[in-house]
Amino acid sequence: MFLGACRDYTERLTTCIFEIHQGDSLFRGSNSAGALAGRLGKVVAAVAVLGFVATGCTQAPPAKSASDGSGATVVRVIDGDTIVADLSGTETTVRLLNIDTPETKHPDKPVQCLGAEATEFTKSLLAPGDRIELAYDVSRLDPYGRTLAGVYKDGSLVNADIAAAGLGVAVLFQPNERFYAEVLAAEQQAQDGGKGLFGTDVACTVPAMAQDAIAGLEALEDTVPAGVEAVGSALGIVAAAIVAGKAKSAALQALDGSGDAVRSAVWASRKATYLPLMSAAMDRAASIEKKLSAKESALVQAKKEAAAKQAAKVKAEAKAKAKAAAVAKAQAQAKAEAKRKAAAKATAERQAAAKRAAERKAAERRRQAAPKKTYRAPVQKSRPKSGGGSYSGYTGPRCYAPGGKSWKPC
Repeated sequence: MFLGACRDYTERLTTCIFEIHQGDSLFRGSNSAGALAGRLGKVVAAVAVLGFVATGCTQAPPAKSASDGSGATVVRVIDGDTIVADLSGTETTVRLLNIDTPETKHPDKPVQCLGAEATEFTKSLLAPGDRIELAYDVSRLDPYGRTLAGVYKDGSLVNADIAAAGLGVAVLFQPNERFYAEVLAAEQQAQDGGKGLFGTDVACTVPAMAQDAIAGLEALEDTVPAGVEAVGSALGIVAAAIVAGKAKSAALQALDGSGDAVRSAVWASRKATYLPLMSAAMDRAASIEKKLSAKESALVQAKKEAAAKQAAKVKAEAKAKAKAAAVAKAQAQAKAEAKRKAAAKATAERQAAAKRAAERKAAERRRQAAPKKTYRAPVQKSRPKSGGGSYSGYTGPRCYAPGGKSWKPC
């Protein structure tokens, strides 16, 4: 602070001498004795102040206020934290100190979250033609040649008003810290009220991203369905939510040191709150996933066992059915064989009967065709008589020899 005060006073003295030189140069205008005396008096006064600075910087400088700056007129608003003002007839680009709003016109970056809203809010505060007061700190210019200042309108610090709306964050680039405390307090009010960059109504804000990541995981149902298909469906939902939660968490943590300085600052101020919540939500989701996976494995195993049991039952039934079919087939074959044999036997019997009948008929025909025998009474044998030969008792037909004295049976 001591060195900063010295630099500030030195800068003010240099500016004073420069203005004296530009507005009333020792080497321009009238060279009358009176005019020269007046100009020399101003230089002497400036040198006296320089001597005071050189010897009196051991004491703290008096506190600065809005009244120590320069009056100016708003020309236009460039973005949330940069304006163009008419300063003593010169259009000057003014970068508001200790406040950083989302980028809208960076040549290498896209429009950042709530950048357009921040620009519009600043426009609503600083319309063209509005009278403002510029209050300075140690460094008057930034590396881009812009004038660094606190901007007051109607006694209110616009730098802090932007932060209070949640459209910018407090930023400290040493040695310029004059407005930091007031802007930081305004930022804290916005954070407490959930406004702008600290709200959840715009999807791109850090709180909205964190809440979305947490809500997506907390919305998972901690119940395990009974059916394998329902479990598989629930497991798919949980797995997708975990993947999305990890991606959203990674996107938030990637804000650390990212090119999005504003959201990076918001994340830095809120991650101590959000990280434990996201971790707890992720752990819960992982626990649900584990239970669903175990249930799915059990159901799949049970289904496999049931399928194996059913397959064994079907196989046994098929085997029994095949055996029954084989028995039935054997019985049918045996029955057919018996029937065939019976038919063959019947055929043979019919053929035998027909043959016997034919034989009977043939015998009958032969009998009928044979000459009929005449019955003759049996010849009583008698003792042969003389001349009768040895046919004693023969009574049948006789055949006599010539002369009729001997005979023999005919």
